[in-house]
Amino acid sequence: MTKSGGVLRATGVGVLGLSLIAAGLASTAGSAASAADLGVGEPQLVLIESAHATGKTAVIGDGELPLTSRTIAADPEGVRAQAVSMYPVDGADAAYVLSSAEGEILALAAPEGGLALLDIAPDAAASDPLAVWTVTEHDDRVMFHNGGSTLNLFGWNTADGAEIGTYAPGDFGNNESWRVHPVQGTADTIGGLVAPGAAPELPATVTARYGWGPTAPLTDIAWQMPADDAWQRDGIVEFSGTAAGPYGDTVRIDARYTVGTVGDAVESSMTSYAGVMVDTLRQIAPRTVERTVSGSQMTVTADVRWDWDAVDPGALTREGEVLVHAAPDLGFAATLRIALTAPREVNQLLTGARTWQLHVNGSTDLGALTDGDRDARAFDTWRSGGAANRANPNWVAYYFDRPRQITRAALFEPSDADNIGTVTFQYRNMRGGWEDVSTGPLVNEGGRLALETAFTPVMATGFRAVIEHKSDATWMALSEFEAWGPGL
Repeated sequence: MTKSGGVLRATGVGVLGLSLIAAGLASTAGSAASAADLGVGEPQLVLIESAHATGKTAVIGDGELPLTSRTIAADPEGVRAQAVSMYPVDGADAAYVLSSAEGEILALAAPEGGLALLDIAPDAAASDPLAVWTVTEHDDRVMFHNGGSTLNLFGWNTADGAEIGTYAPGDFGNNESWRVHPVQGTADTIGGLVAPGAAPELPATVTARYGWGPTAPLTDIAWQMPADDAWQRDGIVEFSGTAAGPYGDTVRIDARYTVGTVGDAVESSMTSYAGVMVDTLRQIAPRTVERTVSGSQMTVTADVRWDWDAVDPGALTREGEVLVHAAPDLGFAATLRIALTAPREVNQLLTGARTWQLHVNGSTDLGALTDGDRDARAFDTWRSGGAANRANPNWVAYYFDRPRQITRAALFEPSDADNIGTVTFQYRNMRGGWEDVSTGPLVNEGGRLALETAFTPVMATGFRAVIEHKSDATWMALSEFEAWGPGL
């Protein structure tokens, strides 16, 4: 192996497109001739970060070898000193001449490997096979090849000053892979909605981002504004501006504004079931709508209040469609189309329960209490210390993700148990308090509890079973808990 040092790492943009990123960026190679006179194209200033030693960049310079990796500088002057100019070789595919800020050209020392620094111009380097590096890409990484050699981080060293040398090409292992970061800022497109009549107020500061991590505020933006009449009519207005980045780069900021008037809302829709309560629809109906904008496909999100008082409760009892309109004082028109399908009774503890809670118990995992097995033991109140240490009454509660309608409930002891004497089903109301369902306390007159009961429908934010024992000689146990209501 020929000793080398430094691993690079490329982010953001593929190396093959580097010359397109910052056209017109001044060369730091120090040649007296222009790029047009050279056998190379316009250079791109980049940092070459190691894929293995994140935050370390390969530094060409100081007139000394070996080549080393360094922590990427925090200050603009330091970054420019570490940056490498990549000159695309004219007429060659993915081939580059690499130059330091001082104009030193990185080359192979000999065809078999090793590194050298040449004091020649980039155009002369383009004619020297030992000074031309071919770049291959894989995902966000690149490798720098020259003949049978590739740039390689020596010894997988992640320390500052780790040596970079050459080695036989591999398969993009971290020590031979790099990420290339253009020293060129990018900025998000600005824009928004503008009412016809006047140009928008443009931001005084825009944030530039750089591939190796930092951001920088851009001020003194030179905008190339469109003619005033562009803001008088509906449509899209696009223009751009430029600002000086901290690294000597010029950052382009694109702007795209929609000129138009906000109108009524696009129709909303939802599906529910015949027999649904208005209170249920209040809870699950959309709270925002998309309002149209004249002259464009753009929409604006707006809060909405639906006029539930105008809904005929009888229309909710049968299958079909029901239209609900926005409150009259909202200021714009909006319609909610509700498709009512045939209802299906579902166990709301399976579809809507998000948490459960116990009063006092010996077991802590209630997953088996809603697994559909009405015979197997899922919960019991056993505690050490004798009968006096057992909770009576006890309860198990479930809390819903949203209010749900409950019409009946069921509770079962396991097949080997018989000590539940009284059951009271309770629902958690909209204020957070617990109330008995209409059937009240239910007494188990027989042996093993297998209780199913219907009651006046309730709108519940939670549901629980309060259980009392027949005898303090043993503990209570449950196998399954169900709370049924209409659903889809």
